[in-house]
Amino acid sequence: MNYMEVRIETNRAGTEVLTALLEDLAAGFVVEDPQDLQDLMEAPSPRWDYIDERLVAQNRSETVSLRFYLDDSEQGRLYAQEAKARVENLASRSEGALGPLSLCVCVQPVRSEDWENNWKQYYKPFSVGERLLVRPSWEQAEPTPGQQVLVMDPASSFGTGSHATTRLCLEALEQMDLAGRHMLDAGCGSGILAIAGLLLGAQDAQCCDVGAVKATRENLAQNGIDLCRYQVYQGDFLADPSLAEALSARRYGVITANIVADVLLAMAPSLCAWLEEEGDLLLSGIIDERAQEVLQAYLDLGMQVRRQTSRDGWTLLHLGHKS
Repeated sequence: MNYMEVRIETNRAGTEVLTALLEDLAAGFVVEDPQDLQDLMEAPSPRWDYIDERLVAQNRSETVSLRFYLDDSEQGRLYAQEAKARVENLASRSEGALGPLSLCVCVQPVRSEDWENNWKQYYKPFSVGERLLVRPSWEQAEPTPGQQVLVMDPASSFGTGSHATTRLCLEALEQMDLAGRHMLDAGCGSGILAIAGLLLGAQDAQCCDVGAVKATRENLAQNGIDLCRYQVYQGDFLADPSLAEALSARRYGVITANIVADVLLAMAPSLCAWLEEEGDLLLSGIIDERAQEVLQAYLDLGMQVRRQTSRDGWTLLHLGHKS
């Protein structure tokens, strides 16, 4: 079968932003990152005899290629046009922080199994603090005493928890007492943050995302979370008054929003209004250069900083109401 290959040139920071932006258009993503070869060469026991010197010479670029595939059909071409529009809009707002963001489309015969599963080789179990062990279902890992196992099979490499933005949120949740709290995961993606919160003691969770939420539901079920403990909504509460009304029916003890700066700015009035007086608000997906802009918007709405953490060019803001 012929597929259209959509290739986007970005950088490491841009891969998760793009997969979140495009996950409703693609069934999976393939990431070609020069750093993977560098990590192999710097491993404790590198197998230099298996690395072609020509490949090493070509591996100097910091540009990461993100690829996904669409049917070579009318619907596929519409999806490709939509992807192009979204990427161009992102490029106009990111000011170069996410790399070149150039997109090209070509038609070629591709075996779907080659790309649908390629990314899985890079996703391995990892611990978050002392209380969480995140693993995909195809890997085995024994938890230490007191660890909760979070099984995560996202629809793509997005939302696995390995990216700095998600990892920062998981670490913050792992350090909090969530017992009995109501939780909101705004922009839930794969559902990993909501699942972590529920495993760590949250009473229930509301999850919403503008993209497809099939992966969220599947991952919640795979982790054995009872249906009565969560609700999943698809939509944009900024543009859908009925969804905003449904989400605002209660106050939340913890709110997570791992998205991008512009969306966090737009969500600020709602998230601040929905947070309990003693609640915790975790904002992530913010490139360091825009952290102060996002922070100031929330300070202006009566928030205060409880903790600010940065990693790999990304910032987490842990906020709460002024006491």
